[in-house]
Amino acid sequence: MGVDAAVPLPKSLKDFGDEKYWDDFFRASKGQAFEWYGSWADLPQLLQLHCGLRPDQQPSLQILVVGCGNSALSAHMYDAGFTSIVNVDFNRRVITEMLRLHVRARPLMRWLVMDITALQFAESSFDVVVDKGSLDALTGEPEEPLTAAKSLLSEVKRVLRPGGQYVCVTLAQKHVIGVLLETLRQGWEICLHQVSEASRDPSSPLQPFLVVATKTNSADIPLVTLLTGDVPHANSLVDVVNEENKLRSEARSAGYKTSLKPDEKEIESKLQDIYEQLHPGRRNTVVLGGHYPAVVMDAKPHSASPTYRSAVFLVPKGRAHEWLFSSEEGQWQVLESAQAGRLILVMLDTHQYPGSLSAVQDELSPLVKQLLPLDCRDAPNVPYMTTNDGLYRRTVVEEIESPMTGTIQVEDVVLDADKSSGNKVGNQNCFRRLVFRRNPNLIQSDASLVLVKGPSKDKDRPSTVREAGRRHGSGKKKGKAKDSSNSIKQDSAEEFKVDHSHLVSKYHEAMIVGLSLIAENLEQWVTAKEPIRALVVGLGAGLLPMFLHNHLPIDHIQVVELDGVIGDVAKRQFGFVENDRMQLHVGDGIEAVCSIARLSTHISKNTGGTLASELANDLSGVHCNERTIKTEGKLHILFIDADSQDPSNGLSCPPAEFLEESFLHAASDALVEGGILAINVVSRAAAPHVTSVEVLRKVFEEVYDLEIDEDVNRVLLALPQKSPAEHSPGGLQAAASTLGKLAARFNSWGNGPSLKDVIRTLKRLK
Repeated sequence: MGVDAAVPLPKSLKDFGDEKYWDDFFRASKGQAFEWYGSWADLPQLLQLHCGLRPDQQPSLQILVVGCGNSALSAHMYDAGFTSIVNVDFNRRVITEMLRLHVRARPLMRWLVMDITALQFAESSFDVVVDKGSLDALTGEPEEPLTAAKSLLSEVKRVLRPGGQYVCVTLAQKHVIGVLLETLRQGWEICLHQVSEASRDPSSPLQPFLVVATKTNSADIPLVTLLTGDVPHANSLVDVVNEENKLRSEARSAGYKTSLKPDEKEIESKLQDIYEQLHPGRRNTVVLGGHYPAVVMDAKPHSASPTYRSAVFLVPKGRAHEWLFSSEEGQWQVLESAQAGRLILVMLDTHQYPGSLSAVQDELSPLVKQLLPLDCRDAPNVPYMTTNDGLYRRTVVEEIESPMTGTIQVEDVVLDADKSSGNKVGNQNCFRRLVFRRNPNLIQSDASLVLVKGPSKDKDRPSTVREAGRRHGSGKKKGKAKDSSNSIKQDSAEEFKVDHSHLVSKYHEAMIVGLSLIAENLEQWVTAKEPIRALVVGLGAGLLPMFLHNHLPIDHIQVVELDGVIGDVAKRQFGFVENDRMQLHVGDGIEAVCSIARLSTHISKNTGGTLASELANDLSGVHCNERTIKTEGKLHILFIDADSQDPSNGLSCPPAEFLEESFLHAASDALVEGGILAINVVSRAAAPHVTSVEVLRKVFEEVYDLEIDEDVNRVLLALPQKSPAEHSPGGLQAAASTLGKLAARFNSWGNGPSLKDVIRTLKRLK
């Protein structure tokens, strides 16, 4: 396909690794797909004949497309019947554009911003990895370093299941094929196919090939197969394959004793010399025993005196991809927590290690010895550490697959009594948790379970806040449904139910306590009988909106959740209800907020040209598809509690788009005078916290912070106007008291947060 002259072409292959180049490219392309490596018409026959890929396979193939760009390849595959596709690209602009383009017509496809050299997926997650030109882009010119290309191929090896296939469309330049064949050697069957003559570009001497690499998980080193026709650079490609097959044949005939890497004894000798002494601030990566990736770190200068001269930290299987263990900043945090002079961080992901951690320790001990400081190598008790969350017992209540979120688990857990302050069984605490497999280290929702005697009977909530009596209870139910929130039982007359008055998550408490900043306004609205409207973006288990519903005088609570499966789980397992006061909408939270801002601005200014309107138009391809959000007025309360599908930058909550200035302007437009915005920000990296505060300070009159967990979890509160609490005679303590009295007139506070205690931690940032 020809390229419009307005679209910037790369000056060199280096441009392919530059995000700014791709920003300019995708902006100029205006949504038009450019197929650098041929069209879809060339590939279906190859996929079926040479890859054995058919859309009717059961179970359906789990496919990952790396470096998807704005190619139509994924859409064509989806329309051909391959619907379980995850697309990733490091460019946020193109992912946003592709999501908007395909979310309606192809709802099962997922689009994620991610670095393809450090994929945020567990090992053995996919049946097929599709790569159309990404390996070429990362390899660059022949003289350039191969680090990025090797990282991509290593990630492909990790995320593919045994029997899985790496399907790579490439121009098959000598240095590109060379690094591929070298990296995918033992245990990989590789075949190169010439793509159809129909796609040949006569102006280029390079033509696309399809490389199919099948992961066998065996010790064999199969020969490479090359199927080619009359292609200009075929001779050089034949030479590369022949040279590789010669090497593989020698290894096979030698019974695989021929070393394809430097001698391990030589490496060990060098390692011993390198690690004899501590070198403050040094960080090196190594591989132990051929299958344990490890990071060796010496404490930075001026660090606190270490408790241990050296220590080993075992990263559990399935967690090596998390920011804390995969990023350099996170790894330094682990070292500080371990209080070690030297920490050897060992990843257990890439190898089927022995059944117990003690067996792992026995296997690792002789391997890590060479990495210890010289004066520790004969020590009998180098400490081994790992994560410990105080779990006494875990029971998986339900596991369900969501096309959008992936695997969702509901767990009932019992913690040691000294680990938490939840409801106790004997000397333990019982909780129900919502966990996403894609981010197992982040508990999405944590609910306290309370013991109830005999059959529970939910009472009706009043349909409006100011209905006489303000009776206590949950929402009205339509018919009877089995409630499975009773997996922990004492006897036939006792069961555990979710306690909606107890906010286990400290950030939920902080968001509620933050309403003290507008307590005087809330009281005035109640007195004036002005309907109070709240919007919660991100449902989770529904615990935050349920607390708002049961304990505060809010007339209309709208909850927006992108994944309808999560809504079903919240109702079935956590007691979330819908009624006249509270409704759940399946859709995009940004679009919901922008729609309210756009409509409110249109009503007040009779114009659709505001920034909020423009943003809403930009995102108009993503709509709430169950019912229309009530937009008869602005919001008094806006809570953002959404999970990020792209934790690669260290930001677990919210998605980065919610912290962009354009969205925050829309959020400000959507709030009434005297309203409040609260955002849950979770990041182990420092940069997102700093940036989010800076952007909020640009948009809002006042900004406050509630630090929850040592800079990891913070609740940011923003007001379009000055807070009456901050400037009243009684200050924040009086405001918290006002909020408590207002809530008490509505309903019992139950096990709700201590308003006056939490408000003491509030800090004003602007």
